[in-house]
Amino acid sequence: MEKVSRGSTLKIAACLLVAAYLQTTLVQQVPVSVGRWLGHISWLLLVVVYIALQRDPVRALMTGVAAGIIHDAFSLGRGIGVNGLALVLAAYVADRIAAVIMVDNLIFRFLAVSAGSVINTLVRLFFYGLLLQLELPAMVSGREVAAAIVFDLFANLFASVLLYIALDRVFNKGEGQKVRRLEARRLRPRL
Repeated sequence: MEKVSRGSTLKIAACLLVAAYLQTTLVQQVPVSVGRWLGHISWLLLVVVYIALQRDPVRALMTGVAAGIIHDAFSLGRGIGVNGLALVLAAYVADRIAAVIMVDNLIFRFLAVSAGSVINTLVRLFFYGLLLQLELPAMVSGREVAAAIVFDLFANLFASVLLYIALDRVFNKGEGQKVRRLEARRLRPRL
């Protein structure tokens, strides 16, 4: 069990580093028209929500803390701790959704990503706007709060579909389901 835990922890760390790279440099590497829309995708949030959907609350919250620290390290001193708090709250909400709903499908993932995205955006808007008087990087053009929430939500939902397919392969999620199905078939009584 220790070996599996260490391996998945390394996979999570690698996913967080790749997500941080995507979040900080992808927008700068593409044309402005595409980068403006990519600025709404929170890659770290999507990784945190994915880990929260695995139904391990401690790992989900620790992933949220690590993602917050990584994001704050790349934020160049703007609102230290705000993103960490937003990501931990998003991880908590996604984990609570995963604990209540025991089905794992696309609609369930959309619900968790939607809740996490809205919580993340609202917390960031509240603390940046009211307490720190800073503008969000994605809101430089002066969009309203509702527009920012909607753009973030749809960008994260679209990106989550593609990202979660890749993360399912990284974390071998399909293998565990196949083993459980085979075991259930083997134990099912024959009539």
